[in-house]
Amino acid sequence: MSYLSTRFAAAVITVALGGALLIQPPATAAAVTTTAAADFHYEIFFPKYTSRGGYLTYTVKVRNRKARGQHYVALVGAFSRHFRGVKVIAKPRSVRCSVKRRSVACMISSLDRGDSTTVKLRGWVGPRRGVAVARFGAVVTDEPGVSVGRLAKKIRRHVTARSKIL
Repeated sequence: MSYLSTRFAAAVITVALGGALLIQPPATAAAVTTTAAADFHYEIFFPKYTSRGGYLTYTVKVRNRKARGQHYVALVGAFSRHFRGVKVIAKPRSVRCSVKRRSVACMISSLDRGDSTTVKLRGWVGPRRGVAVARFGAVVTDEPGVSVGRLAKKIRRHVTARSKIL
């Protein structure tokens, strides 16, 4: 794919995500930023390439910019069939995560105004070449007793992270 068509595809994706910003640092890593609500900011950092049988580490950072009061964020990740397994490798104590096959669901609690939290996920890829795809989505609520499963059904916008398996 040529440089012009790559930039055009990025612009189309940006418009489809509702004006979210796509950032691609140097060839070793890529980052995707999206805002589900104007008060919250989501960033996903991931490597652009990996070798067969290797792993990909995803860093998801969630920040409450302006919303007052305590909020809860449900973060959901679905990994493609190129992944053999997925694991949460780093998270704060206030975050509860569950992993089932190739999907991850995390409930981030206690995000007051100005707070941020980071969750690191690692996915091991299989022995075949191709493109490993991880789709992330998030939704915010201020209800303290809500379950991740109920919130996950309300997620409408997903951010796709693509990494090439060499």
